[in-house]
Amino acid sequence: MKKLPIGMQALSELLQNGYVYVDKTRHIYELITTGKYYFFARPRRFGKSLLISTLAEIFSGNKKLFIGLDISALSYGWKQYPVINISFSDIPCTTPEELEQGIQRYLYSIAQENTIELDKHLLPSQMLQVIVMALSKDNRVVLLVDEYDYPILRHIHDVAMADKMREILKSFYIIIKGLDSHLKFVLLTGVSKFSKTSIFSGLNNLEDISLSATYNDLVGYTKAEITTYFNEHLAHTKDKINISADKLLEKITVWYDGYRFTRNNDSEKLYNPFSVMLCLKNSEFSNYWFATGTPTFLVNLLQSKQYPIQDFDGIEATEGELSQFEVDNIFLKTLLFQTGYLTIQKYNPASRNYLLNFPNKETIDSLGELIFASMTSVSGSILNNVTVALLQAFDDINFEHIRTTLTQLFAAIPYTIQISEEKYYQTIFYLVLKMIGAHVIVEQPTNIGRIDAIIQTQDTCFIIEFKINSTAAKALQQIEDKKYYQPYESLRKKIILVGIVFDTVVKNITEIEYKVH
Repeated sequence: MKKLPIGMQALSELLQNGYVYVDKTRHIYELITTGKYYFFARPRRFGKSLLISTLAEIFSGNKKLFIGLDISALSYGWKQYPVINISFSDIPCTTPEELEQGIQRYLYSIAQENTIELDKHLLPSQMLQVIVMALSKDNRVVLLVDEYDYPILRHIHDVAMADKMREILKSFYIIIKGLDSHLKFVLLTGVSKFSKTSIFSGLNNLEDISLSATYNDLVGYTKAEITTYFNEHLAHTKDKINISADKLLEKITVWYDGYRFTRNNDSEKLYNPFSVMLCLKNSEFSNYWFATGTPTFLVNLLQSKQYPIQDFDGIEATEGELSQFEVDNIFLKTLLFQTGYLTIQKYNPASRNYLLNFPNKETIDSLGELIFASMTSVSGSILNNVTVALLQAFDDINFEHIRTTLTQLFAAIPYTIQISEEKYYQTIFYLVLKMIGAHVIVEQPTNIGRIDAIIQTQDTCFIIEFKINSTAAKALQQIEDKKYYQPYESLRKKIILVGIVFDTVVKNITEIEYKVH
């Protein structure tokens, strides 16, 4: 059984030391034979650095390394080109001065490796120009830039500092277009897309393939790739946790699948590669990606603002909103999409809008726990206990247990941080229900309104309306008046209408009533 390359980014190490490699070289072949200047954005831990390493090996002419892979059967010439590989996540950037000096040291090291004389006092852009022109005497140069936006995003919560970082990078990238005759291929990768007027003003010839259907699965795993390349690991895991192969794949799908990065509604959804591999290694389902894949800047922003998370599940966005933002004008939906907490559910060609939602259980749980903790100062362990207890209560149709569990949850929130805004309590209620599981639908739109929540168990469908400072009778009446139950009558399950009331004076649940439809 091949080893799992968790956290590994060097292709040569994977292929030479018996690690699993999901072959993406057919896509890469199309990329390098049909264009020259590319920009590619994906969330962290999705395989961008391994993509950069693969490109570096291909352009270095290392044909033997690719024997047996898809590209070896294609008509590629394997000509050797000089490769400049820059990873901005490896360059210190605490201050603007440190960033500029870090880039200078990084480029000076590249020059030394290639016996190029370089003045240490040149500006970073000038250093890059000297290196490219020197290396291109025999063959044009390949320039690969990974995490191009890292210095900006690290300081995104500090607009003034982020702007200074942006200006340094802008002056660095501006030189690339003028080196066109010396360059064979250019790829910049990152998490976010800044507008051409801010950082790419001098590099306006980049083709953005981030939302391309052709390259939707350039990184990330498809279902077929998981069953093909990880079949032995799947077999080992199913035996270890004692479930069937079908049930294991179903759970992996619920936890880690759901990503789509294109307007093509027929494009296959993708699995988070980092989480899938850790799940198979540990034979355990957990929120692996959050700890290492969540940028610090997103955590800082979410903790500093009480965002109504329910407003972002099923939200619409234009392509412009998905593709770029500025340091002084950040849409949260853009940030959540680019960092991987929202993904494209479908595209409406008439309105040209994208419908976004949370891709899977891992993202819902991770983001929900983060926001819940920042809003309530209640530990994640309490939240986990509440969600388990609620799920069991709904399975048992035990409304006394439901009321007790919700009451204990709100009672655990420190009185000093409770506020009177309805959205605050609705958000907490939303988070708890959303984290119960994939069979819960929250804020479901209908033709005449939005249902607060639908929870389905094996035999029962609960239609829930949550009210603030009202009565449970009014909540039930709203469900009946707007016929929220109609779309679920065809399920042939028992339908129970549930009204839940929260009182902002008592700061807790005061009524729960239900009615069998």
